[in-house]
Amino acid sequence: MWRRSQQRAAVGLVVLFVVTVLGPRAMAQDATPAAGPIGVTSTLLGSGQPSLVPGHELGLRRVTIAPGGGIPAHTHPGALVIYLEAGTWGYIPLGGVARLTRAAVNGTPSPTEEMEIGTEIVLNPGDWIYVEDPADDIRNAGDDPVVLWIASLTPVGEPFTTLMPEMDAMAMAGTPAP
Repeated sequence: MWRRSQQRAAVGLVVLFVVTVLGPRAMAQDATPAAGPIGVTSTLLGSGQPSLVPGHELGLRRVTIAPGGGIPAHTHPGALVIYLEAGTWGYIPLGGVARLTRAAVNGTPSPTEEMEIGTEIVLNPGDWIYVEDPADDIRNAGDDPVVLWIASLTPVGEPFTTLMPEMDAMAMAGTPAP
């Protein structure tokens, strides 16, 4: 009983703090979370500026997307090769060039296919895509973490990812494809 009264007192102090210190703005915030990456960690493993492509940077990243995570509509400058090491990955191309190659069977990869803009493709381990100046929407489409390896050739100084809130509605209209 004494413990319960301590818990109530602690809750009361937190409420008092929010109301008096943070003010009404904290109480009236929109319940909808801000659009952005959810459950995504990205590690730049290495990069360099090749003399053969002045003004560009060659990079290698390892990206992990937790179950339920993803990145809403966004863009990347330049060209990327994205290899799916683990998990089940949902990818919606929203612009640019996007080509899919399914994992090799008996040492032979499937023929490369153009990806349809606005249609979600679900990728499995060993699948990879080539994208150039992509706009896309990505998500973990399974119950296990997604692990991606991303090789990029992008203009020096450009952000690797830029969110596009105006494209979220288009991404939501994507239709899953096997």
